[in-house]
Amino acid sequence: MDGGAHGIRITAVNSRAAREGLRAGLSLADARAAVPILVSHPADTERDRRALERLALWLGRFGPQRNIEGADGVWIDTTGVAHLFGSEAALLEDLVQRLSAFGITARAGIAGTPGASYALARFATLRRRTILAPPGEDATLAALSALPVDALRLSPDTVVLLRRLGLARIGQLAELPRSSLERRFQSEASSRSRAGQARAKALADAVLVRLDQALGRTEEPRAGLGEPPVLSQRRSWGEPLASSEALVLEIRGLAEDLSRSLKAAGLGARRIALTLYRADGTVAHADAGLARASADADHFMRLLDEKIAAIDAGFGIDVAALDAVLVQSLDPEQTTLGRSGGAPEQAVAALVDRLANRLGAKNVFRLAPRASHVPERAAVRMAPLAPFAEPGPCFAQIPGERPFLLLSPPELIAVMAEVPDGPPLRFTWRRAVYAVTKAAGPERIAPEWWRHLPNRDAQTEPPEDDGTGGEIVDFSQRERTRDYYVAETGDGARFWMFREGFYGAADTAGAPRWFLHGLF
Repeated sequence: MDGGAHGIRITAVNSRAAREGLRAGLSLADARAAVPILVSHPADTERDRRALERLALWLGRFGPQRNIEGADGVWIDTTGVAHLFGSEAALLEDLVQRLSAFGITARAGIAGTPGASYALARFATLRRRTILAPPGEDATLAALSALPVDALRLSPDTVVLLRRLGLARIGQLAELPRSSLERRFQSEASSRSRAGQARAKALADAVLVRLDQALGRTEEPRAGLGEPPVLSQRRSWGEPLASSEALVLEIRGLAEDLSRSLKAAGLGARRIALTLYRADGTVAHADAGLARASADADHFMRLLDEKIAAIDAGFGIDVAALDAVLVQSLDPEQTTLGRSGGAPEQAVAALVDRLANRLGAKNVFRLAPRASHVPERAAVRMAPLAPFAEPGPCFAQIPGERPFLLLSPPELIAVMAEVPDGPPLRFTWRRAVYAVTKAAGPERIAPEWWRHLPNRDAQTEPPEDDGTGGEIVDFSQRERTRDYYVAETGDGARFWMFREGFYGAADTAGAPRWFLHGLF
């Protein structure tokens, strides 16, 4: 009970008081007149709210997103969780049975929307304490049609007005044409003023919004108790786990499941959270942050091992959840090669040995990045297992996109383009004519002038070896500026081409020429 301006009123009743006809909101004097043997206690709303929050936290075993609903309810998003219990009906039954074991009488409903679930749990006439609405708007409407309009979470004034209009059930409201609801509200309003009409329109809009939310026509944002996980893995057991060895083994399985999910999505976790639900209704937490995104299950376990050891299993753990709360894109990496189960370096070495013996040592090499803005000089051939050199700043800051295949050397093509700096409109390559539908550019690349200074051989490095005993062919010896374009044809093929030189008298090296340098 709780005091107020109109005297002490009842805030909650137990099942026996409800059978005697008592209800929340009734004055204490009237309640005692009806039931003289009534026993009452002062209400502690703040303590009740804290207890409800603890209950909502424990109910995370039935779904990662949940929160309190009003003064005596909890909503749970059970998406993707029902299969752990066998079915949605089994999930509901398990929920009410566990609450009953704690001395809590609960009514529960599952539907496709939070609004429909609220209506079923609080207003459906239940022979059992659970009710399940089939998915789909039509099925939801069929389940809600007989319920009173109070179930739509409307204000008391709106409910009174709807009943006065003859709209006592949700089914009656849903059958009414939407455009006529506002007119009925306006005709019922006592004032014909502009303010009265605006209020009638606002009430009608509120009713339609609640109806649409219940039927799934409009999304209803919900804020959970915590940050929603990006990926989550859960396990439950019929018999609670009390052994620390068994618990660690199951958590390792969760870590491996989460690792596979992260890798499949191309993601790495930056923060993980482990939640253990005890059989006595309490919850234990452990979380860990990662300096670098990772999808390694062993790394997850190393971070959680000490925290798991400090957790008291109590009467046993019957549900565990491992969530990736914060994630980042994970760059793909090669962890194994071929059928070998050894280290990647050993597998690479074995492959190189086989290729070198079959194809010849001079024919086996790899490409390594080199600091050069000239495309054909941006990579160098090296022995396959030679240490990688760090790329220079020119390589790391490529201004435009590059094709996956470069022609060596670039091939001369005939191009029709606007003079002096227009993009290619049509070009001929290997006797085939291509019409350009889209073009991007130019990207200007100047020659490496320092490579052709006097006495270069004495001042700079010797000619570079390609790793097989030959010298790299350097197309940039032409010493002319290039303007690169990305050209796309009507069938979607994309080409990387450049114009060497400029039109006009300023270019004394001759007329410009066009070359095809790469294919996307």
